[in-house]
Amino acid sequence: MNRKRTPMTWIKAHRRALAAALALVLWAAWYSRPVDIYTLAPKMKEPDSIDISLRELGEQGRDSPIQWFSPGDPEWDAALEAIEALRFRRPPWNILLQLIPERTITGRVTHDGDLHILFSLYKPGEGHVQVQFFIDEWTYHSPYSSRNLTLWVADSRETGEALAEIFQPLLASG
Repeated sequence: MNRKRTPMTWIKAHRRALAAALALVLWAAWYSRPVDIYTLAPKMKEPDSIDISLRELGEQGRDSPIQWFSPGDPEWDAALEAIEALRFRRPPWNILLQLIPERTITGRVTHDGDLHILFSLYKPGEGHVQVQFFIDEWTYHSPYSSRNLTLWVADSRETGEALAEIFQPLLASG
């Protein structure tokens, strides 16, 4: 018997594999959707403190000392609002990276005016989440694996520079 293979018979024969592939694609699209800081660390809703560090890199660079803010501080609302306004996209492979030992990346070339921003939200008994902007790359410290993972941010460098402009006066007044 010579059965003719049609696209429908091929789909029927491979339906489980196709369903798994479709599920993986849908999950990847869901996982890499734009999320806020509280999606990265769900236990951080209503944080009790924020610390912020800002550095301008290069020969003419300036360091702002790390500043801690808590809900009663006048800078609290502006700092929290700037952080909550950020939207991040997580690459789907971050899930796999959490299982692999972390390696250090060295040799980044910096230029005058490049920025390094580090901020953390804390909640006693619940832990913390730390986000870092370095030149034009964003990372966060995963509360699940204690590992730094990549974040995608629309207009990465511009978003980092805008965040630095918001943070600079807060750090100066703190």
